[in-house]
Amino acid sequence: MRLKSVIVFIFAWSAMSVVPCFAIQKGSEQYYVSPRGSDRNDGSIDRPFASPEKALEAIKKAKKIAKKDQPMTIYFREGVYPRVSSLQIEGDIPINFCAYSDEKVVFHGGKKIKGNKFKICNDRSILDRLLPEARGKVVVIDLKKEGITDYGIMKQHGFGSIPEPAPMELFIEGTPQTLARYPNEGILQIGKVYDKGSVPRVGDFSNKGAVFGFEYDRPERWAKATDIWLHGKFSYGYNDDHLAVKQIDLKEKTISIVQPHIYGVLSNIYYTREESAGLSVRGYYAYNLLEEIDRPGEYYLDRKTGKLYLYPTESLENALIEVSLLEDPFIKIKNATNVRIEGITFTCARGMGIYLEDAKDVAIDGCTFSNLGTVAVSMGRTLQKSKLEYFADGAPNAEVKISDDFQSIAISNCSIYNTGTGGIIASGGDRKKLISGNNSIENCEFHHTDRINETYSPSIKLFGVGARVKNCSFYDLKHQAISFMGNDHVIEYCRFDRVCTDADDMGAIYTGRDPSSRGTVIRYNYFSNIQPKDKNTSMCGVYVDDGSGGIIIDNNFFYRVGNQGHYKSFAAVYVHGGHDNRIVNNTFMDCMIAVGHNAWDNERWENFLQGPLQIERLTQDVNITDSVYLKKYPELKNYFTEIGRRLNFVRENIYIRSQSVYNGDLFYRRNVCYDTPTADPEKLNYEEIKEAAGFTHPFPFEKTGVIKNSRKK
Repeated sequence: MRLKSVIVFIFAWSAMSVVPCFAIQKGSEQYYVSPRGSDRNDGSIDRPFASPEKALEAIKKAKKIAKKDQPMTIYFREGVYPRVSSLQIEGDIPINFCAYSDEKVVFHGGKKIKGNKFKICNDRSILDRLLPEARGKVVVIDLKKEGITDYGIMKQHGFGSIPEPAPMELFIEGTPQTLARYPNEGILQIGKVYDKGSVPRVGDFSNKGAVFGFEYDRPERWAKATDIWLHGKFSYGYNDDHLAVKQIDLKEKTISIVQPHIYGVLSNIYYTREESAGLSVRGYYAYNLLEEIDRPGEYYLDRKTGKLYLYPTESLENALIEVSLLEDPFIKIKNATNVRIEGITFTCARGMGIYLEDAKDVAIDGCTFSNLGTVAVSMGRTLQKSKLEYFADGAPNAEVKISDDFQSIAISNCSIYNTGTGGIIASGGDRKKLISGNNSIENCEFHHTDRINETYSPSIKLFGVGARVKNCSFYDLKHQAISFMGNDHVIEYCRFDRVCTDADDMGAIYTGRDPSSRGTVIRYNYFSNIQPKDKNTSMCGVYVDDGSGGIIIDNNFFYRVGNQGHYKSFAAVYVHGGHDNRIVNNTFMDCMIAVGHNAWDNERWENFLQGPLQIERLTQDVNITDSVYLKKYPELKNYFTEIGRRLNFVRENIYIRSQSVYNGDLFYRRNVCYDTPTADPEKLNYEEIKEAAGFTHPFPFEKTGVIKNSRKK
């Protein structure tokens, strides 16, 4: 049965600025909560409550006699707080949720299991299905005997679907374990496609799965498996999918799939020239197979019997073993203002950490989000029980929104990792009037935020107007780090390393398909080691895709970034079709190509502007002929009628052992090539560069990425 939200209503009160917990004034109303407390206590530091719900009750009573601007604070004492429902905050009341002092406070959405409950598997019917080398090493536990009967639902997910809470997962010592898969590493090739299935991307919703061949013998071992899933990229390199197997025909060597893939399934053995994009990463692996438990860390859950089989990585006797249960967010902040959440860890859940809806003046500081099924924080996107919508051109809209009404949301000093479908979804401001939401994400660290859905699950998704991302670090990501739409965002002083590690036709920072989304500035960021495993893969550091323009890429450093690949024109910075982009004052070091542009001819550009999606985005979602837009972006004047030269501006960039530009229609001025024996970007001699080039712009490496100890005390 689905876990339901516990809702505590806090009635409106006078607004005041959110005050950090460390700066709370004497005399403010304070209550304490502890895992060792009791809801029969008075909530004092010596007699704390056991639940935050009880503390909120006390605050509701206290506010009736409190001063108008008096903040309310709930201090959490050290320990683990198991959560079986959402804590819901509503109303205009200054309230702080803080870990007391530096004590470790954990909101936990699962259940811990004692290691001694696992026993060596000696069931002959199971042993016969295991590989010989795994027999005697696999242990089993009956979850039903532990009171765990809700395992969640395995369903199709990936590109073309809205992220939903994950099924139950297993974590040991904080590390996600792996549903047994084949092969253990790499992917299998898709053989001859007998039926590509229906293609939702072109409006075919007949819901027919594909049938394709396989050219290996392993499925002969899976004869008794009844719930096999495939995960991979079944068409192009920018989308992944999870598909259920309907049938495996061992005689014909074919696999039939239950659900359609959004583009239809394509072979990477037998293909046409038109189907060749993304070949380097196209393929899949099979998972959820008892028969494939063959290395430490793999497990399988029999959903009928409730028995979980595991090949442990270490002794389980004293190990921290957890399974995720909670599908709802840990905290819901709705129609609320003046809320601060500080110093809390959110972990082991199927859904997200914090959900906001119609909120302002909210601060989330010094928190950790890990081992979650969807995202850490979401503004207005529930990622739960949402119906998939489609854009005017038939593309899936995976960001179905409930609300965009957010102002002054500040997320800072947080660590976000091992999340399933991204990190933070941020929105706010008024795009029609170009009013900033004044939201910020600062000094946060992101890695492995695409654990379940590997594409279009960036660490940060930006919507709206005027968001700022500053001093964040992004690394070890399979796809995007940041994607953005909207206007006038600033992305600055961040570090991007080892991003797009398993992607094609993608960049670490990505935007596309909306020329009204302009004014964003990308500056003083350090991009490094963003290169593919395969020379045929196309990737870049900053990707302005499908006609978008008006983006400023200024004073960044690109080191070993980008690969031409099969599209040929990809580079460290790549523009596809759009114009009015400014690529200025950057340094490119050891990049194959610095700037690439695939220019569209007039016919393609006119067709693009006349398409239903652009009519919707440029004249309905916002109106680019409105005086507000023309004043801010004068280049939009006569945008629909004057189809002339469409230039991108490339000025005063420095190229160190990097080819300058490839293709395109560019305004190209005062760019220089410079050679040096120096291999370390942070040891460049800028005086020599200035002497050779006539100008220089030293890059502030020391100011980029997460700044340690930035939290005020």
